Amino acid sequence: GPTNSLGISVAGGVGSSLGDVPIFVATMHPAGLAAQSQALEVGDQILSINGVSTEGLSHTEVDALLERASGNIELQVATRDDFADSLEENIMVGFTDDPRPLECRTITLERKSAGLGFSIVGGFGSPHGDLPIYVKTVFGKGAAFVDGRLKRGDQIIAVNGQSLEGVSQEEAVGILKRARGAVDLTVLS
Repeated sequence: GPTNSLGISVAGGVGSSLGDVPIFVATMHPAGLAAQSQALEVGDQILSINGVSTEGLSHTEVDALLERASGNIELQVATRDDFADSLEENIMVGFTDDPRPLECRTITLERKSAGLGFSIVGGFGSPHGDLPIYVKTVFGKGAAFVDGRLKRGDQIIAVNGQSLEGVSQEEAVGILKRARGAVDLTVLS
């Protein structure tokens, strides 16, 4: 289980079994500071810890950063419902001026015979716990590649306005397969 004072364990990161995806909160110990402060949620992305960016780190390296951190821990996070309020307790969630904050946008892809051209990972009940749906691979042909905006690690929040929150990977695949013609993807990237 988690050995840091926040009581969280993380997943994702460079070289993870999900591919190179952002670092996110995988589990929270109910007695940990993070759970008690209610400012972090499972699935939140951790962008930096005490000013150290998690970009390009493995989850093992991020675990080590969290273990060494004590006292006031400043986390920059991107939550599924936009940005968290700052935490009380002795956790501070700080927002530095990140040059590219996570933004939610809509990408419309025209489904051709080759399909939408990307695969997904994560979802409710995944081997790594209940996660958001992430883009795993954008194939070298297909609508997503031609469009050029969808990237590996992007979180897909909704398809044609239908929220993917709480759906399994299988259900999300079904929703994407059933979508015909112009498909609106709401994406956090």
